[in-house]
Amino acid sequence: MSKPQIAIRLSPSLLEELNNRVELTGRSKTDVVVSAISQYLGCADNVPLNQRVGELEIRVRELEFLDKKK
Repeated sequence: MSKPQIAIRLSPSLLEELNNRVELTGRSKTDVVVSAISQYLGCADNVPLNQRVGELEIRVRELEFLDKKK
């Protein structure tokens, strides 16, 4: 069974942020959006474990980068 699709409209700046995240992580826009929605709704357990671990790795890299800038 295929997954339902939705269509959304984003501001240019939000689309740019999404594209930046996709480029940074190498993940698809769908994966990034599903992860973000799941976290926002508090149901991140519905996201596959490997995807959640990937998000954590990205956050650690971002924090390490910010720490180096200080």
